[in-house]
Amino acid sequence: MLAAIFNGPLDLEIKDYTLPSPGNNELLIQVEACGVCGTDFHIYNGESYAKTPVITGHEYVGTIVEKGRDVKDFSIGDHIAVDPNIYCGECYYCKNGNINFCSNLKALGVSVNGGFAEYSLVPVSQAHYIPKDFSFTAAAFAEPLSCCIRGMDQASVKHGESVVLIGGGTIGLLMLQLVKISGAGKIILIEPVAEKRNIAISLGAEYVFDPNDGSMFKQISDLTSGGPDVVIECAGNSKAAELAVSLPKRGGRVIIFGLSSKKETININLQDFFLKELSIKGSLLNPFTFSRSVELLVNKKINADKLKPSLSPLADLKNILSSPRKSTIIKHQITNTKLKRSSL
Repeated sequence: MLAAIFNGPLDLEIKDYTLPSPGNNELLIQVEACGVCGTDFHIYNGESYAKTPVITGHEYVGTIVEKGRDVKDFSIGDHIAVDPNIYCGECYYCKNGNINFCSNLKALGVSVNGGFAEYSLVPVSQAHYIPKDFSFTAAAFAEPLSCCIRGMDQASVKHGESVVLIGGGTIGLLMLQLVKISGAGKIILIEPVAEKRNIAISLGAEYVFDPNDGSMFKQISDLTSGGPDVVIECAGNSKAAELAVSLPKRGGRVIIFGLSSKKETININLQDFFLKELSIKGSLLNPFTFSRSVELLVNKKINADKLKPSLSPLADLKNILSSPRKSTIIKHQITNTKLKRSSL
């Protein structure tokens, strides 16, 4: 089969790779779609950790083609979405319910072979059933959506509250939809790309702003009686994070969600932080949220089609990761519909 082997920063090979047969509690799936995440860009550029060598890709879905002898809940031909994060269940954090802090965390596509391949071995514990009439490209949003649900849990948005989202990429537009169904009273998105702002409006944002608009701060303050109740940063850079901290009203809450490079830092005015009594939280991985994500997608509470993923064959992955990120493309997905089928 063809697979994308990550050997280290800027070193990715698309080559033949032989997978072993599935173990007793494993599934062998034909990968149908795998999203290219911001984390994948960070890994490729040496800004985030990944084991080497490893098959990257962690936002994926596929069709079961073989299963281990102890697998009972799935059948050959079933469609599944893959939760990449494998928790040990035995460390201090797992035993206290904080599985996203697991001391022995493994992740498909990071420390274990993942989804940028024609086939993948998946522990049955990580498989979530997807109806056969549900599109693979939409189902591949299950993993990023599950992470967004964690962010929303951290934000604790109440009915009628005002929410500002910073960044209108995949995460921002998924988060926007979660904010809408949470009952937020006013939803505002800040995004420099006009096309993404238009998509945000179609998904339920009442107001959108270009961050380069000099009157943005005053307009948002006027719209939200002195500042939003909640700000969710979805861009993954220090400028966006500093903007997020500067916007809320007194008693406001800030979620720093976007993954930045290790070098990114922010400056906070400590007196402003003190006087506003701000709450600032991060959001890590997807603890106990993957099933909720699948339910929201399959039951059409989240519209993944509006995100219009750009579909490419596996052979294009290195070009995607090594090229400047095109601001008009919300999501790249590697799909096997464009790949020549090969033998294992």
